Amino acid sequence: MEGSDEQLVARWQQRRDLQALDELRRRLRPLTQSQVNKYRSNSVSTPLIESEADRILVASADGFRPRAGASFRTHVFTNLRRLNRFSIARSNIATIPEARAQNIGTFQRAFDELADEKGRPPTTSELADSLSWNPKAVVTMQRSLRRDIVGSNVAVSTQADMSGARMMSVLDDIWYELTPEEQMVFAYVTGTHGRRKVEKGQDVARLTGFSQAKVSQIRSAIARKIESHL
Repeated sequence: MEGSDEQLVARWQQRRDLQALDELRRRLRPLTQSQVNKYRSNSVSTPLIESEADRILVASADGFRPRAGASFRTHVFTNLRRLNRFSIARSNIATIPEARAQNIGTFQRAFDELADEKGRPPTTSELADSLSWNPKAVVTMQRSLRRDIVGSNVAVSTQADMSGARMMSVLDDIWYELTPEEQMVFAYVTGTHGRRKVEKGQDVARLTGFSQAKVSQIRSAIARKIESHL
């Protein structure tokens, strides 16, 4: 089928043209499969994560807004990062009480639907309205999920240890979004990109030539960028 990705998306949005949607699936299969391979785990079946990737692709086609500036492929790639959270949540599902697991699923669906609709992460009040939850309950869930996904050793702090196995896929992606100064600090903190791992902020400061205060600020900025991927 001829036409750009964006033209096929328009056909799908305007006429629910299934042929256009199937062509988008075909064209983007290398992208979606690479992300499925990246985020799958031994405890999450490949068909399950492939199904979630397809759901994300269709939701991306529904919510795509050309005026936002990004291409459709970039839009899909950004949304497919949710597979990381999906995979981790399903990997840990056996250790989560059933009622809480249901609440997590409800919260994540609401979050994803609002993000698709608004083209940005939803606010606490928007989530509370959508879920009919008390805003405090939304904040509690957000904090709980952050602890589940990031882990106690990867907290948003100047002492974060960002080398955990669960974080590796995110760390691979985040490198290209860092400034040169952030990349320098990141390499020492994580012990990657040819640098030895350095534990203490004062040692990072000595090796980079930055002040300890600047190293602290940079590490906080890096942690915020990592959180944006989760």
